[in-house]
Amino acid sequence: MDPVVYDQAYFEQRVLNFYEEVDRDFRTLGCEKTGMHDIGFRLSRMATPTVEYSEIKRICADIDAPPQHANDASGHRRWPLAWARASKRYRAIGEKSEQNGHHVTASVNFLRASLLAHSGQMFCRPEWPEKLELQKARAECYRRAAPGLGIERIEAPYKGNHLPGYLWIPDVSPKPPVVIMAPGANSVKEELHRWSQAFHARGLATLTFDGPGQGELTPLQGGQSPMRIEEYHETFTAMIDYLEANAADKVDVKRIAIWGQSLGGYFVTRTFAFEKRPIAGVNLAGPPTMMQYPHLPGDVLEEMRDLMGFKTMEQTWTYFQEHSDALEFAKEIDVPFLIIHGARDDLIEDTLMDRLVEAVGDTAELVVYKDGNHGVFNWDFLMTDHMADWLVDQLNNSSDGNI
Repeated sequence: MDPVVYDQAYFEQRVLNFYEEVDRDFRTLGCEKTGMHDIGFRLSRMATPTVEYSEIKRICADIDAPPQHANDASGHRRWPLAWARASKRYRAIGEKSEQNGHHVTASVNFLRASLLAHSGQMFCRPEWPEKLELQKARAECYRRAAPGLGIERIEAPYKGNHLPGYLWIPDVSPKPPVVIMAPGANSVKEELHRWSQAFHARGLATLTFDGPGQGELTPLQGGQSPMRIEEYHETFTAMIDYLEANAADKVDVKRIAIWGQSLGGYFVTRTFAFEKRPIAGVNLAGPPTMMQYPHLPGDVLEEMRDLMGFKTMEQTWTYFQEHSDALEFAKEIDVPFLIIHGARDDLIEDTLMDRLVEAVGDTAELVVYKDGNHGVFNWDFLMTDHMADWLVDQLNNSSDGNI
């Protein structure tokens, strides 16, 4: 049998097959069943402490119902329309609550609207107008939610420009340590709220941010600088520099951990070879290499191409072959390093995570959830508790689980 050639025709066909399968599943299984079994529609990822699963079921039922409007698309094109309707409902509640002086209720509903908008844009084709509309709604609604939650918007200087982020500092004494958090390939700083909330509840400050090509800095939203693997560690450096220059009176800049999910975890692994100030790290479902790119779901193939600023997926693959291996960098990690993996992760083989642990050495701790999916979203509450307590212990050098 001839070996598979990963050229542009291969990638285009894979994307086409992905969306055809999703459309077919929508029509035959319905939205909820599609979401429960398809890697591209992990509804467990969308259920958060802010967006309950009962709300997701209502949205799924809305998608599966007969079209309400003449412009409703068939198949999975109706996905973003349903999530947009739900997002707008909560945004309206937030605005009314704000007008009535109920600022906590306003913030919670703006947060809910932001996360629903994020879920809605996640499976849009890049050329669909709903994608940009929902991305803008995600950013704006979170920005409106932040003040009422005690979260500060920041802009960290970076290569003549700025990286947007959110700094959330708990009211504790002495000054709390900080967890700097990087999103994955199709994630954004706003989605990290689910974990930031857990860390904050345990007395840890958090700084979430979008790197080049991510979130507010995507090409779709006018971002000028594409993501570059060999440079991403500099974003963590920019965040630490920002904290030292602007927040040293409020947080303990000597006790910093860096955290990343999926592609963000991959970047955390690389960063320790260049940035020595963090005293602990967490890699949540981050591969040690990007050589699995040709096997990713079709929507993620497009996302990665756009993040990197390439015109074709074949160019993206060529770039990954030249820059993707993080195992050599992992050997530079000499601080406590937590690696979390789901044994049913369709994107990362178990053997890859074993190789990562071997490369890091004695400071690595691997936790495997035997039926966990990519990101372990289907065991999110247990996984998050373990991860948050681990960070507390490392950053405070104690075992009592409290600041």
